[in-house]
Amino acid sequence: MNNQIYKHYLSDPETAPLFGKAFFRDVILNDLLGADAGNIAYWEGKQLARRFTLGSITDLVTFFQQTDLGELTLQKQSAKEWRFILNGKPVTSRVALQPDATFSLEAGFLAQTAQQMVGIVAEAEMGEKPKHAEGILLIVHLDPKDSVSDPQELDPMTIID
Repeated sequence: MNNQIYKHYLSDPETAPLFGKAFFRDVILNDLLGADAGNIAYWEGKQLARRFTLGSITDLVTFFQQTDLGELTLQKQSAKEWRFILNGKPVTSRVALQPDATFSLEAGFLAQTAQQMVGIVAEAEMGEKPKHAEGILLIVHLDPKDSVSDPQELDPMTIID
């Protein structure tokens, strides 16, 4: 698999800049964390969202682009659910090499950001890819009946364009 990752990323000039991230994320972290890698990545995504507080979905979309996590698009937003499509080279490259690749870090980040924005408990998961859509589906589930027990005053960071 390691040789496949190397060849996959470095034989295409468009994906070559993503090799370093793939090397750490899909090789080193998986070696270190083993079977717990997905769960730990989810919780780290939540922790990162606490450090990089965002004030709007527009900021969230920009932040995903800036951190090279992919192109994030809000598909649906309701009181109980936010649906996002995540695509772009960082996503399609991982999925092409590993069809079962998880995006737990991104899901955790979305869950915590939504929770901070609306003040109710939120969790996220990967969903089934919608027909005719490239990328992956990330669903944030919100529980309007379960407000955050200790809401903190948001001080969103200023996004630099």
